[in-house]
Amino acid sequence: MVKELTYYLIKKGDKLFLDCTLGEGGHSEEILTRFSSIIVYGLDRDAKILEIAKNRLSIFHNRVHFVNLNFKDASLSKIKGGGDLFDSALIDLGISMYHYKNSKLGFSFSQKEKLDMRLDEDSINVYDIINTYSEKELSDIFFKYGEERFSRKIANKIVKEREKYKLVYSDQLAGIIAGAIPRKFWRKNIHPATKCFQALRIFANNEFENIKIGIPKILSLLKKGGRLGVITFHSLEDRIVKNIFNELYKDCICPKEAPICTCGKRREINWIARIISPSEEEIKRNPSSRSSKLRIVEKI
Repeated sequence: MVKELTYYLIKKGDKLFLDCTLGEGGHSEEILTRFSSIIVYGLDRDAKILEIAKNRLSIFHNRVHFVNLNFKDASLSKIKGGGDLFDSALIDLGISMYHYKNSKLGFSFSQKEKLDMRLDEDSINVYDIINTYSEKELSDIFFKYGEERFSRKIANKIVKEREKYKLVYSDQLAGIIAGAIPRKFWRKNIHPATKCFQALRIFANNEFENIKIGIPKILSLLKKGGRLGVITFHSLEDRIVKNIFNELYKDCICPKEAPICTCGKRREINWIARIISPSEEEIKRNPSSRSSKLRIVEKI
């Protein structure tokens, strides 16, 4: 959604752009290329992928700056030592293809990789979760963060298997999960372990709390009239983003029967785009974008 992103997010005269989840640098590369006067500050909690982005964006020299930082911890002092607020910002909540294909951290269930999934030192090793958490704890993770209907059966199967041997590899875990789900419930072209791997990744990296803390934090770093775009990839995180924006959009949260407003709340944003989905052309070109949603708001 590069075309939509640049059209709705970047305004004429913008100078400072904050890429809160730089990843491999794809979005920032487009913005730096299309807008010659913009300076980009790129954040990422994963130091390894930040190095990949540095190499990719090196041709832009001093127009791009790199900070190894989780966006929930962002502040002007940590990003650029103070100074002006940002004109626009983007939070892309998707996991980079680098993590699935090249990180060797166990994100992929199609390869034999050691279970890990940590994006930084604050995360929990999935190996420890799978081998030490109780059956109920595992079931709760799969249900809460992956909406997996067979969460109890899967957790029970994992606990029984780990009594025989340590669960070390991603493909090994994927096989156990698949074996716990009746084959008639396997979805076409989607691996049966997908929801559980998603749940483990989200839980291990505290992704939902990052969103809840991070969105208000990033909005505080924008100028009046500054715009924030958020890209989501599954219903759980999208629901969180939508609810946060809806609350920020409200002028008053007093009970309807209250004669006058006593809460003192004032609207903090306006909607620029409530929801933008990828075009059919983009989905054909990039199938992984099919579930993405883009929401854009403006600070007031």
